[in-house]
Amino acid sequence: MNKAALKTRDFQWWSTKNGALIRVHNQAARNYGKWLETRPEVAAFEAEKVLELERLPHVSPTGIRKLYFQTQWCSDFYIRFADGRIGVRELAASAALDKQAEIEKLELSRRYWATMDITDWKVVLIP
Repeated sequence: MNKAALKTRDFQWWSTKNGALIRVHNQAARNYGKWLETRPEVAAFEAEKVLELERLPHVSPTGIRKLYFQTQWCSDFYIRFADGRIGVRELAASAALDKQAEIEKLELSRRYWATMDITDWKVVLIP
């Protein structure tokens, strides 16, 4: 999960599955998105899905710093599966998981999507 409107060099490619140009902020996200393109169980996906600030007050703040609830975030991938399910995937570097800030961001994402009844939420570890 990253801050929305993050100023970085974007990676982009044409997604035939989505019929649109996909933009992500790093090579790992590009690789994961291209992998999603090949998966028959994935009907479509959105990269950098913005979390709505209006919904954040419905997320439990326990254990998450207050500043995170005032920041616009985006999840790495919002996935529509062929069977109708919705899933969310957050990419996280293995080395970052020992940092409290990373854990808090991931937990904020998990709780946010749970308020929308999306329980197929997972972390994809990147080296």
